[in-house]
Amino acid sequence: MTINTTNLTIEGILFSLQSALIITLLVILVRFIINRFLSVLFDRGVITISTKSTVMRFVDLSAILVILVAFLQALVSPPVVVYAVLVFAIMAIILFYYELREFVAYINLQLIRHMRGRNYEIYLPNHHKPIHGRIVSVELTNTIIEDMYGRRIYVSNSALTNAIIKEYVPVIQLRLKLSHAEGNPIKVIEDVTASLREIDTGVFRLDDKKILIDRIGGGEVIARINAYPLSIPLRFSDLVKLADLLSRSLAKYNPIIEFIELG
Repeated sequence: MTINTTNLTIEGILFSLQSALIITLLVILVRFIINRFLSVLFDRGVITISTKSTVMRFVDLSAILVILVAFLQALVSPPVVVYAVLVFAIMAIILFYYELREFVAYINLQLIRHMRGRNYEIYLPNHHKPIHGRIVSVELTNTIIEDMYGRRIYVSNSALTNAIIKEYVPVIQLRLKLSHAEGNPIKVIEDVTASLREIDTGVFRLDDKKILIDRIGGGEVIARINAYPLSIPLRFSDLVKLADLLSRSLAKYNPIIEFIELG
């Protein structure tokens, strides 16, 4: 419908724009409802403030497009409306390309069940070193990964959807350098195994069945052991306590303990 130029009275203009004005009021009402709904989700901790802001940006963009089309239909001919919508859509895609790409990746990540709360080894595109950590939050543009020390890593959703992801068990490896004057390395390994069974830190599970021997000779035994955190994130005091317990348990071998961070 176009405005009749022969009837440019206020009543005539309002009558011609009646449908566009109704659509505008409905769009404003729908936007208000969506905003209130997102505010409730934010207050309950279901979504973050950045997620709410990004969603509202898409809602506002859609609202502007709907209102623009409604008024153009009332003012100009249909072909002009089509051209205007195409130009507006192309501009929106160019301006919001990054957000649209990350939003599509966000939907793909949401379709993967039980992804949050698990530990993964993640190989991102064009990165040679993997990321180890627990996925704590998937937002509209990025995913938050927390490593075993509580350090947070922000990865774009599009990069994560193209990554190689494997389940991972957090582990800390310790290298023990033990001196034995009596020259009996087998006895040293037996004592290490016994110590791993007896030590209870409450934070780590020590693997007494897998002891890696790096070197035996010259009155020394160099071995590696694995400590699996029972809960994360770890504190510096947890590592100090573990080293102290090992040092006291193997004190007769004058142990030198080195932590090897595997992820």
